[in-house]
Amino acid sequence: MKTKIIKLDSLTINKIAAGEVIERPSSVVKELVENSIDADSTEITINIQEGGKKLIEIMDNGNGMSHDDAVLAIQRYSTSKIRTADDLFSIHSLGFRGEALASIVSVAQVEITTKTKEDELGTLLSIKGGEIKINKKTTASNGTRIAVRNLFFNIPVRRKFLKSITTEINHITEFTTKLALAYPNISFSLNHNGKSLITAPKGDTISQITSIFGNKVAKACISIDKKENDYLITGFITKPEFSRKSKDYMYIFVNKRPISNKLISDAILQGYGTAIPSDRYPIVFLFLDLPTEEVDVNVHPTKKEIRFSKEPFIFSLVESCVQNSLTENGLKIFERVSDTRVQPTLFKEISKEKVIANTQFSDTTRIKSTVEDKTSIRMIKRRDQPIEHFLPEGDKKGRDKEIQIEKKVSIRVIGLIKSTYIIAETEEGLLLCDQHAAHEKINYSKYLRQLENMKVSVQKLLAPVSVQLKPSEFQMIEEMKLQLKVYGFDVEVFGKNEILIRSIPSIMGVTISHEVAKDIIDIFKEHNKEIKENLVLEDLDFIKEIVSLFACRRSIKSGDKISVREAEKLIAELLSLKEPFTCPHGRPTIIILNEKYIEEIFQRDYR
Repeated sequence: MKTKIIKLDSLTINKIAAGEVIERPSSVVKELVENSIDADSTEITINIQEGGKKLIEIMDNGNGMSHDDAVLAIQRYSTSKIRTADDLFSIHSLGFRGEALASIVSVAQVEITTKTKEDELGTLLSIKGGEIKINKKTTASNGTRIAVRNLFFNIPVRRKFLKSITTEINHITEFTTKLALAYPNISFSLNHNGKSLITAPKGDTISQITSIFGNKVAKACISIDKKENDYLITGFITKPEFSRKSKDYMYIFVNKRPISNKLISDAILQGYGTAIPSDRYPIVFLFLDLPTEEVDVNVHPTKKEIRFSKEPFIFSLVESCVQNSLTENGLKIFERVSDTRVQPTLFKEISKEKVIANTQFSDTTRIKSTVEDKTSIRMIKRRDQPIEHFLPEGDKKGRDKEIQIEKKVSIRVIGLIKSTYIIAETEEGLLLCDQHAAHEKINYSKYLRQLENMKVSVQKLLAPVSVQLKPSEFQMIEEMKLQLKVYGFDVEVFGKNEILIRSIPSIMGVTISHEVAKDIIDIFKEHNKEIKENLVLEDLDFIKEIVSLFACRRSIKSGDKISVREAEKLIAELLSLKEPFTCPHGRPTIIILNEKYIEEIFQRDYR
């Protein structure tokens, strides 16, 4: 009987393996640059063309390879980093699996030129799809040069799924940024299509922060330096006022390996306590030097994941380091509350004695009863009612059609609760309005109408706001300039990795602070895909985020005192909208407690 199972050839095996290790151009850069670092290089140059799709060239002045080592290095599971399985429990190098170079040469056209200082001549290898086409001696400088051309040329499906040039170069830029921070003793240079993106000469960590992130971030840094037995934590954090909406300013390194780890990120946030809001993130450059036998980096071929053998201890150590550094610099840190939202009051059984005790009655006037049915007042609040339960009677049918409210509806404002909620009387019942959510919805609708009519009212800033960006952000914002202008934002390139915001939508005011400008950039960055794709306006979370940002500063806020006349105007303007019942993020703006619902609260099921 003919067998169905076959043994795959080596080229097919390498292509499958390449899918795990080489996901995109930045994966190639990561693997090759890590090899350069492991080879004791002090200068590394990265040249990219068309986001890495056309060319990725890595040049270093490291140890280089002999001819025999170069030929062996392109084969799977060939490495100089480990010798036995026991070495996996004590990894001291960035690379160790022996898969990267074999994976790269199987899916690209690769040229390797390398030379050791002991050899008179170097080695030139030209490989296409895993097959060596040229193998000869050549003149070369000490070190290694690897040029990777036409990535995934023989896997068209994988090549088709690569993102835009800007997206791919941003991934490369961000990874280079991380390595420049982790290895300040190495000079890094990144160029794209002949343009310099990162120039980070040798120095110390703070000089690298300055060259990449700018003086403002560097001057805001607070140092961390703590050693406990074999555990060392160093680096820099910033004061709470420099926090960002985006969490990608948190740079964490374990034994000089850039990682993304929720345990350590949570420990950092816990260290900040309530000094920063729960929806913001600090700028952090944190380096953990831990015993290698307590760190497992052999979790995934890409080495993105990492595990610790003493997680509770690591968490506690990081938290205390952050907290102590902040308090030593005069900042008061409070314990971070895991759930800061105030829970709604539930209607429970309330004893008469307890109710009356909270009134102005004296003890002698309290009502006491021993009869079970009279010892408590049972108040029921149904929490499973659909939104239709709170809408005007005429709007309960056909929820899919637009909600219409008559222009001449009779509304009488009868009071305000804690300068936050407006209470009014309507023919349907009682109307409760959240003044902040209502004003935010009104501003959102105005902005949306302007965008629909392609007539966004723009306010030119008297003093343009300058924002220093990190390299990966700069490329992204520069590409989005034309789209941002459609939304009322005039952004101008001002220098290397620096932009000016010259104008903003007029509904957002006449000026913005530097802190608000940074938040705007984070929103641009977070929603860059939908901005570029020009989706349906109502579906754009970008617009909701921008309006929410300015609503916190421009809209009527909770606690703002407004007059009855202002409250009437606010409700009238809100009810003139097609859908007035929710804010841009879906929170209620108004609730109408209609007669039926009020009767249910008081259990009036009789006539």
